[in-house]
Amino acid sequence: MSLRTLQARFEDFDGHRSVVLRWRPAARVRAQALFVPAFGDEMNQSRRMVRLAAEALAGRGVEGWVFDLHGTGDSSAGFADATVQRWLADCRTIAARVAADPAVPLVLVGCRLGVALAVQLSHDLARPVAALVGWAPVLQGRAQLSGLLRAAALARSQRPEAAEADPRALWAAGQAAMLGGYPVSSALAEELEAFDARRAPRTTRVTLIDVRVPVGDAPVTVSEALRKRAAEWSEAGTPTEVQAVAGAGFWNVADLVDVPALVDLTVNVVEAALVGTAA
Repeated sequence: MSLRTLQARFEDFDGHRSVVLRWRPAARVRAQALFVPAFGDEMNQSRRMVRLAAEALAGRGVEGWVFDLHGTGDSSAGFADATVQRWLADCRTIAARVAADPAVPLVLVGCRLGVALAVQLSHDLARPVAALVGWAPVLQGRAQLSGLLRAAALARSQRPEAAEADPRALWAAGQAAMLGGYPVSSALAEELEAFDARRAPRTTRVTLIDVRVPVGDAPVTVSEALRKRAAEWSEAGTPTEVQAVAGAGFWNVADLVDVPALVDLTVNVVEAALVGTAA
């Protein structure tokens, strides 16, 4: 396996600065892989898995890039000002730097809501990406928001004495609502409700990977909703496969967990996508 180095530095984005991590192969760079992060705390929980995948890809000659979206992680902006459109602008900014050399293939690896962002990003780039890999995809912003609202409602039911306001009432009053530990503005909530990565990505191939907790000895299977979306994209002309790996939901567990099968599958998919490329 090739040696690799890690580079970290703050870079300028529109309206904020953010840390950008690069796992650089010691040998010739065969391709660039841009990791598009998950939403809120899911991004923090998934950092280790992203690192493991970036290291594994760098060992195969694929340079990995990781960044924090507006208002998240080490971004200099506040989350209260975050919107889906600002996140997409960040994706376009970093992708333009990653894909500066048109001779080097670009791969997008999205995690959770980051898969939907990666799908939209693929349409905003000057050239098609070599592959798009989606981890435990959340392809509708409404699904992300609904999960946060359910968790908030459960928390309110368990603490009736706290008299916490309903998030939708706060948004109607022009205030942010604390969801999952983050101040979600009415603007972000509205954009999440409308955000749907329905249009087939502009890429040579897509692999959507479901991460499922196994039940007994039964093999894990892909959700029907994901199968349906993959079929729609394939019919639209973008070859899309779906696979499932056994593992815990690393983006939402109390203790950090590894899913080695997800890393291995990601590396294999990227390797297959690079077969026959010029880089």
